[in-house]
Amino acid sequence: MRHITGESRDQATLLPPTLDDYVTADHPVRVMDAFVDSLDVKALGFNKAETRDTGRKPYHPGDLLKLYIYGYLNQIRSSRRLEKECHRNLELLWLLRRLTPDFKTIADFRKDNSQAIRNTCRAFIRFCQQAELLTGQLVGIDGSKFKSAASKDSVTRRSQLTEQQQHLDQQIEHYLQQLDCVDAEVSAAELDETAVKNALKRLQHQKETLDKLAAQMAAYGRNQACATEPEAKLLRSGREGMIVGYNVQSAVDAETGLIVYHDVTDDSDDRCQLYPMAQQAKVALRMESLQVLADAGYSNGEQLAACEADAITVTLPTRRSINDLTGLYPKEAFRYDADRDEYVCPAGERLTYKTINRKEKRRMYTREGCHTCKLKTQCTNARQRWVSRHLHEASFERCDARLQQNPGLMRKRMAIVERPFAIIKQLMGLRRFLCWGMDGAQSEMSLGILSYNLNRMINQAGVPKLLAALR
Repeated sequence: MRHITGESRDQATLLPPTLDDYVTADHPVRVMDAFVDSLDVKALGFNKAETRDTGRKPYHPGDLLKLYIYGYLNQIRSSRRLEKECHRNLELLWLLRRLTPDFKTIADFRKDNSQAIRNTCRAFIRFCQQAELLTGQLVGIDGSKFKSAASKDSVTRRSQLTEQQQHLDQQIEHYLQQLDCVDAEVSAAELDETAVKNALKRLQHQKETLDKLAAQMAAYGRNQACATEPEAKLLRSGREGMIVGYNVQSAVDAETGLIVYHDVTDDSDDRCQLYPMAQQAKVALRMESLQVLADAGYSNGEQLAACEADAITVTLPTRRSINDLTGLYPKEAFRYDADRDEYVCPAGERLTYKTINRKEKRRMYTREGCHTCKLKTQCTNARQRWVSRHLHEASFERCDARLQQNPGLMRKRMAIVERPFAIIKQLMGLRRFLCWGMDGAQSEMSLGILSYNLNRMINQAGVPKLLAALR
């Protein structure tokens, strides 16, 4: 029978004579190596960048950073799996020059260098700008939910906590009454005093645990608490329903697809994330002004006004509260007179400013003679018609005008911001964090985004061009 056969295991072979022969001249790991070697790890804040004269020598932070970049790009995030790859992966043998750190050293590096890794992401964006590979004229902003290391079963809601506390109090009271019976020598023969005391001790321990969860809710100002990872919380995540995790925000350059800034938050939605993300993206790109695209989840008058004040032009579908005015004149039927700060109704009467609704951030307009108006039945069922105007309505209107002029911007936004998250989750496998807590999640996400950005630029510019720019 004729089949393709492998070589004999007894046949002597010679591996390449030097480590440099393990990878080709245009291999992507050469860019990872050159980029990390170009970093000032001390200025970026990495631990053990400076060494002592005594004691055991530590691994250089750059070598461990190279290991993680390679790992996250190839769906190898576990410290134990990375340890194994250091012994058998030829590309890692070249990248680390045969270094074989143990899993504890690898894990501690990721845990202890969260801010330094984040600074490295910014350093790569600066390198791309200096190499004229990134212009940063238009940025798309979006958020996505990522699962935390904690399980959903570890989360307790306030309503559940109250029920559990009441149930425990009843059980504790029951056992205390039994102990009182023992002390009074009433049916003492039928009770096992030791068993009752042990049960009471277990219940009191459970009560202390519930009290800690209640204190955690008060400390974080939430109606839920995660016993194993206090910073994580239940979030609504589209088709996945409720998950325990974090809301990851990203600002993506429209031209290159690079993530120029990112953040890990515990906010349930994106309403308060527009200006912080846009402002930090502007700082990262070192731009005097910036064009930003976002979806309706970021619609917030205060955030839009803050962006305009900082030379950031935002385009998004605005959201406003809608009252049920079926069969009556809608708000659009009232013309706003900006010079006099008044509304003109369909009957030609003027509605003047009367009060402010600070909770909803709205100014309220009305007039006294609505009950005598011939159009009242078409305008309101109440004694008088009220019209509200958001405190930042002008910002909403300018945003609406930009979107009406170019409605295709929302399709463009989707193409800009959805792709990076899809690659990070699907191709890189970063759907759930392995590290505990906000710092751990931030460190993991920074490594994932740094790996994504490097690979993105390698695909666009090519290995030779990047190596030339890094030299």
